[in-house]
Amino acid sequence: MAGLVLRTWLVQGLFVPFQVVSGSMADTLRGPHREVLCAECGHRFACASDLRPVRSRAVCPNCGCRENDLAGQPDVDGDRLLVDKLTYSLRSPRRWELAAFRQPRQPSRILVKRVVGLPGESVQIHDGEVYVDGKLQRKTLPEQRALAVLVHDADHPPGSGLPPRWDDDQAGAGWGSADGRFVHPSIPGETSIHWLTYRHWRRTPGLPDLTQEAPIANYRGYNQTRPQRAENVHPVADVMLSFRLVRTSGEGPLLVWATDGRDEFQVRMEPRQSRYEVRRNGRPVGRDGPRKMPEWKEDLHVEVSLVDRQFLLAMDGHPAVVYPYEPTGPPVKPPSRPLAIGSRGLGVELRDLRVYRDVYYTHPVGVKGRWGLEEPFRLGPDEYFVLGDNSPVSEDSRTWPERPAVPRQTLIGKPFLTHFPARRVALGRWHIQVPDAGRIGYIR
Repeated sequence: MAGLVLRTWLVQGLFVPFQVVSGSMADTLRGPHREVLCAECGHRFACASDLRPVRSRAVCPNCGCRENDLAGQPDVDGDRLLVDKLTYSLRSPRRWELAAFRQPRQPSRILVKRVVGLPGESVQIHDGEVYVDGKLQRKTLPEQRALAVLVHDADHPPGSGLPPRWDDDQAGAGWGSADGRFVHPSIPGETSIHWLTYRHWRRTPGLPDLTQEAPIANYRGYNQTRPQRAENVHPVADVMLSFRLVRTSGEGPLLVWATDGRDEFQVRMEPRQSRYEVRRNGRPVGRDGPRKMPEWKEDLHVEVSLVDRQFLLAMDGHPAVVYPYEPTGPPVKPPSRPLAIGSRGLGVELRDLRVYRDVYYTHPVGVKGRWGLEEPFRLGPDEYFVLGDNSPVSEDSRTWPERPAVPRQTLIGKPFLTHFPARRVALGRWHIQVPDAGRIGYIR
């Protein structure tokens, strides 16, 4: 029976296989690329190789090391994925879902993009965000995760001689770190907060051992083999923090602080009492008074984000606070220190600290943006507006010459599984491609 089902689905075409040939959806889907293991921090990252020539060196997006060999790395094939033809025949695509479709002006060409505009809507891209009928479109937690771009992984700290990204304001008297762990001792009776602050810095051009603080930008390490124009580099205020709280001791609160430069949010968590509170600019968010946390079990996954002018707190994958807000002041430059974690006497051990940014939609490199940028574009009753996750290099509804819309009749289906994302493995002087187990899975 199982063999019959597989034969029916695969051979007769309910699930259709495709191979990715470009990087317009990176890092969700990768085209031909080369893998690099950073010589300083050990972070593994991919760089596109679908354009020639490929540069000789690659800059690590995690620590900024510029001395990583790229030219000497072998090419890795683009991802192979399965597209489900049934889903969109039963229902319409939803916003932020992926869709495979035939390009209207080249029906033989199959594209995969993310749906951002639905039939009848007016769509515009402004300041990196998607607006529909004049309203900012906010993402759920799963949608934020699907589009998140890794900025820094604390499991891979920068090389010796460079400042840490996470900095202890007590100069060693409070927080300590080793091998990606961050530990704060229990201090009975402590009345002050010891802060562990994320400082985003970049290496000084020409002086790689020096750094300068700067806001997080829409840099994507995958695009290093393509030209990067200065007008397409933008500071990004939309950030997400993820970490695991694996141990506590003693008494006192754990605090998480986040800012977009205008508004400040603070989460006060008391794991031993299983309660928490969120404040915006010093005032409680939602109902007054503390709320109940999940029962403390010595390993809590915490996510805090300021994305799409929305504060989100999640614990163990479940959103606890989702708070859309309007900014309190005029636009300002995003800060270089957007996140901090504090303890007031509580003994704490944290692991897996990672900082992400949201995708920033902008004018693509090398092609003229035509639609939905300077003016909103109104879709017809059976049309969709689509964008690539790798916005600087994606050809999508912003750039197509005749018309930006994807007609419903051109839809093929919903990409749902990356079944063979490849990686290269050296066997002596030979290299073979094997499945990258860490990237096999359902597509969000």
